[in-house]
Amino acid sequence: MRWNEVTRLEVRGNRLMIKDAMVMLSENEVETEWPTIACIPDEYIMEINVPKPFYAHRVRIRKAESDPKLGNEFGKVSVDNGFIGIIDYKPFFTAVKKDYESYEEWTMMELDQELTINFSGEIKFNNEKLVYVKSGDGDGNYPVYELVENKKLVGIECVFIP
Repeated sequence: MRWNEVTRLEVRGNRLMIKDAMVMLSENEVETEWPTIACIPDEYIMEINVPKPFYAHRVRIRKAESDPKLGNEFGKVSVDNGFIGIIDYKPFFTAVKKDYESYEEWTMMELDQELTINFSGEIKFNNEKLVYVKSGDGDGNYPVYELVENKKLVGIECVFIP
């Protein structure tokens, strides 16, 4: 399978999250409903598998320098806005909690505009990155898998095609 690097994410927290890019995090959330995995702080590479132009079959984010294999399915991501986003959960959520009003505005304005213009990429909210890609046919429920190397979790992968 051929992977195309989209961007890199410097992970400082200990959890990667995949979510509908446009659905906002809750200001008072205690535990998230979105699929997350424990990870170690490091540089991670977001890659997409796009066999035909502008139609992603898969997306993954993996620790740099890793060569992972697909592991167990550990959740599903429900997409209602056509795009998935991946974030370094704790730092991103900390930025959201500091200024929820700006986060609402950013989501409705900057993020919405970014997703209207681009197929994949990255956007920052208060210096915290959200990396994204259009999810296959758009809306749907997509399985999320662990990426494993030497019996260690090194990332996540989401499959958009049956």
